[in-house]
Amino acid sequence: MSATLADAEDPTYTHFAHKDAFFGLLSDFLALDVSRAPARGEDENEEALVKDLGAILDHYLPLPGLLDPHIDQIIPPLMDALAKQVIALAQDTELPNPSRLNRLGRVINWVVKVRGWKAVVQHFPSTISYLPSLIAILSPPTTPSSSSTPLTAQHPLIAHQDAWETRAVLLLWLALLLTVPFSLSALSAPHPVQASQYGIDAPASALLFSAPTSDLSQRVILLSLPLLQRSGKEGAYAALVLARVFSRTDAVQGLSGFLGWAGAELEEGDREGEANLVASLLELLALLPSMLPLGHLDTLDGFMANTLLPHLRGSRTAASSGLIRKLAIKARGRYWLTKLSQVRESEGEEAIPEGLEEELDDLMTGLADKDTIVRYSSAKYIARLTAVLPEDFASQIVLATINLFQGTEDEPVVETPFGTVLDPGGSAPGGTMGFGGTEGANKGESRWHGVCLAVAEMARRGLVKDEAVGEAVQWVMKALTFDIRRATHSIGSNVRDAAAYVLWSLSRACPPATIAPYAEDMATGMMCAACFDREVGVRRAASAAYQEGVGRLGLYPKGIDVLAKSDFYSVSVRRIAFTIAAPAIAEHAVYRRRMRDHLHNITLRHWDEAMRTLAAVALKDLLKLGDEDGLNDAIEREIKQVPSMDANNVHGGLSALTQIASLLSVTDDRRANIFLALGSIRPAALVSPQAGPIIKQACDVICATLNQAIIKSAGSQAILDKFIEAGMKRRETECQEGVADVYGCLSALRDASREVVKLVGDLKATRAVQKQAAALSLGHIRYDGCQSSLDKSVAALLAQLEDGTKADVETRRYAIRSLADIAVQQNQDGVRLVAAEQLDQLISAITLALADYSTDQRGDVGSWIRIAALNALALIVPDIAQASPAAPGKCPISQNSFDKLMGGIVKLLVEKLEPVRAAAARCWGLLRAAGVSEVWVWPEGKVLDVELKEPYEEAFRYVDQKDWFGRTMPLLRTKYRGELMAGLVLCMGSQIVSVSAMAFEPFHAYLSTQDAAQAGEESLKDTVMRDLGGIMAENLGSNRVFVPCLVTSAKVFRSGLFSDVDASLAGLSKSCTRFISLASRGIDKMKSIDRISASMAVVIAALRLKDAGVRHTAGGNLGVFLKHRFPRIRSMCAEQLYLELSDIQDEVHPELEEVLIGTVWTEDEGFEEAADEVVRLVQQELGQ
Repeated sequence: MSATLADAEDPTYTHFAHKDAFFGLLSDFLALDVSRAPARGEDENEEALVKDLGAILDHYLPLPGLLDPHIDQIIPPLMDALAKQVIALAQDTELPNPSRLNRLGRVINWVVKVRGWKAVVQHFPSTISYLPSLIAILSPPTTPSSSSTPLTAQHPLIAHQDAWETRAVLLLWLALLLTVPFSLSALSAPHPVQASQYGIDAPASALLFSAPTSDLSQRVILLSLPLLQRSGKEGAYAALVLARVFSRTDAVQGLSGFLGWAGAELEEGDREGEANLVASLLELLALLPSMLPLGHLDTLDGFMANTLLPHLRGSRTAASSGLIRKLAIKARGRYWLTKLSQVRESEGEEAIPEGLEEELDDLMTGLADKDTIVRYSSAKYIARLTAVLPEDFASQIVLATINLFQGTEDEPVVETPFGTVLDPGGSAPGGTMGFGGTEGANKGESRWHGVCLAVAEMARRGLVKDEAVGEAVQWVMKALTFDIRRATHSIGSNVRDAAAYVLWSLSRACPPATIAPYAEDMATGMMCAACFDREVGVRRAASAAYQEGVGRLGLYPKGIDVLAKSDFYSVSVRRIAFTIAAPAIAEHAVYRRRMRDHLHNITLRHWDEAMRTLAAVALKDLLKLGDEDGLNDAIEREIKQVPSMDANNVHGGLSALTQIASLLSVTDDRRANIFLALGSIRPAALVSPQAGPIIKQACDVICATLNQAIIKSAGSQAILDKFIEAGMKRRETECQEGVADVYGCLSALRDASREVVKLVGDLKATRAVQKQAAALSLGHIRYDGCQSSLDKSVAALLAQLEDGTKADVETRRYAIRSLADIAVQQNQDGVRLVAAEQLDQLISAITLALADYSTDQRGDVGSWIRIAALNALALIVPDIAQASPAAPGKCPISQNSFDKLMGGIVKLLVEKLEPVRAAAARCWGLLRAAGVSEVWVWPEGKVLDVELKEPYEEAFRYVDQKDWFGRTMPLLRTKYRGELMAGLVLCMGSQIVSVSAMAFEPFHAYLSTQDAAQAGEESLKDTVMRDLGGIMAENLGSNRVFVPCLVTSAKVFRSGLFSDVDASLAGLSKSCTRFISLASRGIDKMKSIDRISASMAVVIAALRLKDAGVRHTAGGNLGVFLKHRFPRIRSMCAEQLYLELSDIQDEVHPELEEVLIGTVWTEDEGFEEAADEVVRLVQQELGQ
């Protein structure tokens, strides 16, 4: 479908853009012979064809009217094909294939789903001759049966569950044909109607047809009854068929009997399983009022009021099903619309039927339902009923609906001092029409949402007038900021979205003179929501409402200019809305005042930390546009929030003060006021669950305000100590970063020797978090003001990287980072502070950290250290290269040290973990960009090119990793071959199939393309295998490395890469023999199943090699596994050996096959003799 929907990324919806593709697919579909069974393989192609057609149709769900000009080209050919099959089924002649018939029904139903049945059914065939055939196939088979219950409810080919779409289309077609303008009695049936044939007993039949009913009507009613019990469209369309029957003057007399039968079914049926029947009955009751002949409306009212609704009240059916409550609202709403129309025609425009007020009360209770579909249905019918009532009565309904915002007398709305909703109040008890539906609903939110929808629907119809407009605007502006925290989430996004809908409706329908008094309030409120709301949907809705007002009213201040800055795309990304759109709009003072108040009162007090942070940035941008009075006011308002008991208020205040402080000059006295405000933070706030962000933000305030005057002032040290100590005790990374920043600011303003002594002492503390913060802080200190303390810091940090130090992973990671930060520090003259000897020690320690593979319960935590080391080298080495002369001999880093660190980087270029590979690739790229090859001998830098795109960690995710490994393979021909192999084996031998494949496939492809070695030269394959053997020999005691080496060796043997190994290539033969020896060493004493299995795989895979000596050695080592003390290993070896031999040869030697399969390897006796026999036969078979 990618080609078919090639322009799906441009959803402009101006026309049926996929017309040609759709009709091409439709032509292929119609060419299928429905009467013929599909051949093998055609089923899948036809299913794909139907899905492609459906995908194109689904693309137009947002604007299905674009299909209207083409419906008469889509539906008629499909219905003609279906009509042929209907006739064939009715006559039992050439029966269609069930699968293809179902697909035909599915395509038609797909069009109905997208466009709606009312628009599509007009294009169905209306020839009355199809009516008997439809009735025949939708009725049970007429074949006599000993049972009174029919075998199937319809023709067997359309009765199974998968054919529901075909049945739905046939029911729609039947409903159309029932609108014929002559009596149904004229179409007499050839056989008398037998209700038992439809599964209806005699008493039920007598009740159904208590009034004279034509045979054809009886058949239609009887075939529809079983379908009323079906869910979804079958039940709805069966209700439509019955509505068509009972709306006819020649069949309406049967309505009372049907309603009597329905009441009996409800009374006698199972309440747990009645939901489908109730839903279908409500669909019927919603359709009938506008279709019934005059004089029969009271029959419906009596059934609903006396039977159906009392049955549902108090039952779980309605309380648990939002669909049933929605259909009940729909049925009652349509009944009263028809009732009002008839009463006004007979009694005059001002007549109001009895019971309407109670009905309106029921609809208003539906506005607080827990399900959106119920609330929206209630809102629509309140508005529709209001639109046909006298103006005085309608205005009362509008005001009564708006008053629902206030809550109840016992639970009124509670607001904050600045007008936002704190408690939305309570709702009327009983639920929707007394059915329930309020259980589990968020208190008040559902009611506010429903009332907003109702007011919007009434406003859209021009029903909100005069004083009601002011009332509506007052409450809707509160709804536009409705955001209440409930446990770990908030509620209210749907309320805010509906509030924007109300404002859109008011702008659309109300005259400008009515809106004028409230235009400024509406405009500024909508812009605050469009820029500062948390949800993208609400921001877009507010922007759309503003656009409607600008276009229709022309009342909003600077409307055209503001609209250009707050369009659909400008407010789609939250960061852009806060930092670009908002400042642009705030250039106009009328919006700036409201936006500042919104930020102070709402967004900076928001429950989401990210929102508060963005709000602080936005406030800073707005204050830049204002005057000093606005700046002073902002400082005063936010300082008042610092002592608050609400952690969100405290954090928001500190975030704002941080940004405001950046607007002040270094010597501004207001900096001191902000700094001293930190002392008013309650102690409890620093130990609460939200303490981390508060401490971090307090540290940011310190960094933003600190100057010489503050440091020298009384009480400043106490505040500094308070937050430094609090931050040193926190585990959160942001708190430790904040403390380190504070130390950095302090060291820039005064001698930090005392702080260095304290931090060095903290590195010896027992609390891990204290050591972590100290290690990080030592790197932030500026040592040009305390050079005497530099040696202490470097020594203390290097000590954390020594093997004997029991420093945790986080401390070691921070130590590496701090060492890098210290290494690049310079004094005012541009001279590096770290001595050359110290720098050499520092580089050596960081190079060793590249090989840190520490693990704990969290996994490979050593990867954090490896990444830190890579980032450190990416900072130090380019800095040294740029500062060093071209002569390599004068560089602080020797060529030997450079080669070592580059070897470590090369190994990590092919690391198993992607974040480590990304860091290594970034480091490599930075070294290339810094021109390190001009300082050290590094020709290998030209082998691998890396494009730097920051942030590189994100960009590296989109690099094809298999391609990345392929680009590193030329390094196998450099001096870093051993390091590259050390990294590759960990990937190629990984248990994760995808990781193993993306490394091994490029490795295999590269070695396969290398030319054979010349005489007297060593081939690349030989050197690679020798390096692999060396890695195995060095790591015999480390399963972390040795097992991946074994897996890699087995992969190499099976890949055919070395299938040409023979006696003429002694080096490769020697390497392969060495692998077998290393793999088999000490196996009888091993307990690791993974290692034993991998060793076994190497030995068995070596049987594939061409060299007879290698095969003989491998065969001899099979006994180690076939005689192993673990029965599982013996059995596994025999099984894998048999599979391997079957793959190597056309067939296994019969005697060898008998031993391998016939021996019970899990028994404690008899396996040793069998193992010896297997070894002998294998060596005999493959050693030739």
